[in-house]
Amino acid sequence: MTAPAPVPWDLGHVRAGLASTGVLAAAGIPLVWLVRDARAAGWVAAGLAVVAVFFSAGALAVAAAGRVADSLTLPVALGTYLIKVVLLGMLLVALRDRPWLDPKAFGLSVAVGTLAWTAVHARRVWTATPYYVDPPAR
Repeated sequence: MTAPAPVPWDLGHVRAGLASTGVLAAAGIPLVWLVRDARAAGWVAAGLAVVAVFFSAGALAVAAAGRVADSLTLPVALGTYLIKVVLLGMLLVALRDRPWLDPKAFGLSVAVGTLAWTAVHARRVWTATPYYVDPPAR
């Protein structure tokens, strides 16, 4: 008897998150450039890129772990979260008090990008079809 084929992990929320980041970048970067300056606009782009990379990397790592074994998803999710928090902390400490950094633009773009990705994740959870039993193999 062969084991059923694994159900592929749905990573549609990553595409939606990247799309929301693109919309934020398309609207925010020119707006900040007009209101402040090009340096601040560059830091908005950098902040949104950090958010997109961090959320995408976490989702891809958890999906890869889930393809191996469901029991690996929580440890991988927590491990990638810990790694990302440490990396972000190191980045923020390394950039602290740099004259070329625009901390307000960078921090605000990270906050807004994080809220957008969180909304995408929440929508995914609220609209997903939960399986109470394993779905049939396709």
